[in-house]
Amino acid sequence: MLAASLVACSVLTVAVVPAATIAAASSNQSSITWSSCPEATGYLCGSLQVPIDYGRPSRGTLPLAVIEHPAPDSKGVIVFNPGGPGESGVLILPILASFVPTSVRSQLTLVSFDERGTGSSESLLCGPSPAAAASAVAGTSAAAQTFAGLERSCRSRYPQLVSTVDTTTSARDMNSLRLALGIDRINYYGLSYGTVLGSVYRQMYPSHVRSMVLDGAVDANLSLPTDAALEAPAIQTALKHALSECPITSGCALGSDPVASYQQLVAKLTRAPLSAPGGGNDTPVTVGDLMTATLLYLSAPTLTPGYFPALSAATVGNGAPLRKVALGLETDLNGVSLVGALWSITCNDAAAHPSGTSTALLARALAARFPLGGAEAVANNLIGCPGWGSSSQPVAHLVRIRSQPPLIIGNTYDPNTPYAAAQRLAPAIGGRLVTYGGYGHSWLLNGSANVCMQEVVSNYLIDAVLPARGTRCAATAGH
Repeated sequence: MLAASLVACSVLTVAVVPAATIAAASSNQSSITWSSCPEATGYLCGSLQVPIDYGRPSRGTLPLAVIEHPAPDSKGVIVFNPGGPGESGVLILPILASFVPTSVRSQLTLVSFDERGTGSSESLLCGPSPAAAASAVAGTSAAAQTFAGLERSCRSRYPQLVSTVDTTTSARDMNSLRLALGIDRINYYGLSYGTVLGSVYRQMYPSHVRSMVLDGAVDANLSLPTDAALEAPAIQTALKHALSECPITSGCALGSDPVASYQQLVAKLTRAPLSAPGGGNDTPVTVGDLMTATLLYLSAPTLTPGYFPALSAATVGNGAPLRKVALGLETDLNGVSLVGALWSITCNDAAAHPSGTSTALLARALAARFPLGGAEAVANNLIGCPGWGSSSQPVAHLVRIRSQPPLIIGNTYDPNTPYAAAQRLAPAIGGRLVTYGGYGHSWLLNGSANVCMQEVVSNYLIDAVLPARGTRCAATAGH
């Protein structure tokens, strides 16, 4: 067993930066000055200065935007990360809070932050436009051209910052946040990519974790092509289910054979993209937009009511509604592009970057095996990484450690972070897997009213009680 040696040097490359240097940089962090958030009643907003480079503190600092919702009878703090990667924790916490079990939000102060390079923490606004990213079809020369200049664009605009926009540095930032909050051990809830940040933080700071929920789990030990290979059948299964329920879904008008209608729309957009929506959005609407919009809908159906009407509009030649839905996956809640931050984090975290040729071959192979999900799985996981330079702090080889076991939640029909990834992650890092038998991406976004899951999560976060091994909660009706 190599567990001990892997923890010590664990390809998180923690040992590259001297511990004394990191400790000194962390100990010099500023405190947070809180004030009422201008657009979120009952929330406090603040800013925390952190080093641009923990190994070279003399390079200066950058501000991390922070938000807090004090609990009426606070017994601790729970830090949320909404995923993405790149989504603003400050913008989304006031929305996510309503999904959190009442017993949790009444006893734990909710905190989130914008990771470096995202939101109001020096957001990386670089790379292709959100419309160009949404319309890109993995495996095509057009997609390769769209993303060819991504790294160059980001490094030219943010020469000091880009190389530090990765999960290992964000974990150090989260520890700086812990110190600024004045707490010894954090509770943590990570969604989607947030499960990677949580896993890395726990590897680096195991003694400072009280509890950790990883919902919509990503196994960061896997390569980008493996992630895509796992996601392709998951997307196809979820889409077939969604189309099978079309007759009872509001706004769905795909006729008596929704699968055939969907495939006809795929063929139509592949042959001839629709005109650009206009109004500054001059990128034609392609089958890539359809795939992007579809993944967003499958990830959170109740939060994407415009999806099926957009398909109907595209069928008769109006692509504007479809583009609007697709942009939901490429922009933050305020409409700001996620493209630069998402791919900087993804590619900086990857231990290996596939070539353009291998990416195209993978996209075609998966599309042949899984025509309803293969190409989008490649686009979602690695379309921005071919040609990206070497990573200084890749994330891989996460291992079992002696610490409070994290609670790992896997939806059996998650199209975005497949259940198979949760099944792999749990034994790899010593977590306890609980299965939610539903559709959609993560339990919190798609089944938060489920009483069985509420009890599991509340008991764990409040009382640190893990569920029994093999615990499964049946989906709430409609989910």
